[in-house]
Amino acid sequence: MARYTVLYLCPLGKQHQAWRLAAAPAEFEVVMRRSAEVSRDEVLRLLRDADALITERAGGVDRAMLEASPRLKIIQRIGSLYHDIDLDAAREFHVPVCVRPIRGAIAVAENLMLQMLAVLRRAMPLQKVLHMPPEAFLFSGPRRTTEDVFAFNWSGQTRVSLIYGKTIGILGFGEIGAELARRLKPWGCRLLYAKRHPLPRFVEEELGIVHRDAEQVLRESDIVVCLLPYFQETDLWLNAARIAMMKPGAWLVEAGSGSVVDEQAVADAVRSGHLAGASFDTYEWEPIRPDNPLLRLAEGDPEANIFLLPHIGSCNDSGFADEFAEFYANVRRALNDEPLEGRVA
Repeated sequence: MARYTVLYLCPLGKQHQAWRLAAAPAEFEVVMRRSAEVSRDEVLRLLRDADALITERAGGVDRAMLEASPRLKIIQRIGSLYHDIDLDAAREFHVPVCVRPIRGAIAVAENLMLQMLAVLRRAMPLQKVLHMPPEAFLFSGPRRTTEDVFAFNWSGQTRVSLIYGKTIGILGFGEIGAELARRLKPWGCRLLYAKRHPLPRFVEEELGIVHRDAEQVLRESDIVVCLLPYFQETDLWLNAARIAMMKPGAWLVEAGSGSVVDEQAVADAVRSGHLAGASFDTYEWEPIRPDNPLLRLAEGDPEANIFLLPHIGSCNDSGFADEFAEFYANVRRALNDEPLEGRVA
């Protein structure tokens, strides 16, 4: 029987909400609301009976919300960004604030590093080199390597590139974008991001990012990372006209919602040479259809710099159910007066 009420403000859709509800402990009555759709008045009303507030990824928590929460024992942010929570007010009301990075977002960020490197280093087109006869490159055939004997770049590649020195633009900047920026910051590249509401300057400085509008990101970036979520207004947003705005020879990396990108337009841009390469982990139709234009290009042209993955970005060492169950662990600790993890106030 439920003993505690937890208000969970989640920015994601119904399937994601269902997974989180299924992982809740039996003693919790979880009241789930989509943060972009619930009214402020309803939030304030629900907070009156809430023992805990879980707010995922983003969504302001201010003094008025704390004043409306006489029973609140903890504010748990699921995600690594917490600039929009009033920590001073939380301290005044003696409500601890804790932060928990999302392992799935970290996994997508790491996967994006793979996706970028794969097309910059032309991983797929170069596979065929390994299966060609060595005499095609050295008349005398292969030699056993020593300190002074080796065949560096024996196939004469000239289109292999670095992340270092590149301008990387991130379209749609949330938790995944923040985790990606943290990993790219020491790599010596310039980081741009597009977000409807820019982050505070101190967060930008911490992450090493500079705000631009979405079309400026397309025009300025050597590598465009698309993390846009799916809404009606983003359906096939990255179309042929916007791809034409990208720098000639730029690379596109996609890990947002699949139906945000016109895959035929991307395939055409790679085929024409306007794009130097493209890597996708998400698709308009999943599982991927045999007639997907990117798949057909990759299969039909061994020189096409296409790197495709079967939507595995958020896969990691633990399963989804385990991670979602951990979202509630600190709430249970707070309600049992146990030491908290990730406390920031």
